[in-house]
Amino acid sequence: MNPSRMKGAVIALVLGWPFAAGSADAGPASPTTISIEAGNAKEVCSGINADVATAPKYGTLSKTGDASKNETVLVVYKAVEAEKAVSETLVCKVGNQEKSVKVDVVPKGRNNATGFSDDVYPEAFKALFLLFVVATVLESALALLFNWRPFVETFNARAVRPVVSFIVSLIVVFTWKLDIVTGLGNLISARVPELDWTGKILTAMVIAGGSAAINNLLVTLGFRQVRTPENSTPKPPLGKGWISVSIVRTDQITGPVTVRLGVADGNGKVPVVAILNASTNPVVRYFLRDRGRFPGSGGFAVQKGDVVSVKVSAKDAIDAKKEVEDDWGPETIGEGAIIDLTFTMKRK
Repeated sequence: MNPSRMKGAVIALVLGWPFAAGSADAGPASPTTISIEAGNAKEVCSGINADVATAPKYGTLSKTGDASKNETVLVVYKAVEAEKAVSETLVCKVGNQEKSVKVDVVPKGRNNATGFSDDVYPEAFKALFLLFVVATVLESALALLFNWRPFVETFNARAVRPVVSFIVSLIVVFTWKLDIVTGLGNLISARVPELDWTGKILTAMVIAGGSAAINNLLVTLGFRQVRTPENSTPKPPLGKGWISVSIVRTDQITGPVTVRLGVADGNGKVPVVAILNASTNPVVRYFLRDRGRFPGSGGFAVQKGDVVSVKVSAKDAIDAKKEVEDDWGPETIGEGAIIDLTFTMKRK
């Protein structure tokens, strides 16, 4: 090889090395983000011989400027009408350089920065008002069932009412095709996805909860009286206490269990307060009235300071002339006392 040519090649390699190293270290430029309202247009690429290499999905492209005359070419992106926010990435080419441009299309009537609809407050009020109306109608309709005497005397209202309210709300929501939760989400942000049946279930839960809240409001204002098993035996007022008796039946007894509760008279006899034919069931009592407990819910009020005795008895299953008995007390009742007694009926 000619020494002079070799020398020139070495000089060119040394002089060109910094530029080559700098080019190798440079990473791809971060994409530029452009937000466009649906139906509007914005410039996405500009420069000599500017062009967009990718075909847009959610808009159309137009150009201004003559590339043959070395004029600056402007590429304008016009977004299509869209009900929900969409986005896509375009590749802008200017000469030998490429740049990624991310285009966010926001539906009309929304703030480009927050995504909030301009009508978010009036529309949200309409949605919440609809929830209030549906919950009110539902509460009024279910009041007929919840105040029905067989329902009150059979079920534990605090456990069963929420379940019944939710099931009825779910039927109403799917029948009327209501999805107010997703609708409220779309008012806040167009990027909220459709929740399908999940949104309807959430809507039913809100309506069922609102029904209970409306009932509490009507009770507080005095327009409605709560009718539950607890009302038949109200909580003891100041100066009284509570006593309840639960019976666990065994095969050692037959017939009903007699419950005596109160202050013994001069002959030592305690007054009879209940006759129970069933056995208490801690699991079932959450949904049904406990037939093996006296009272069925709440407690039996006794005076503060009274010396109270509790006695239970039933016929022996083998010898009907004998009785299986158990007792508690006598004990002095304190103010606000809550005493829950459970007796297992078996021979001692």
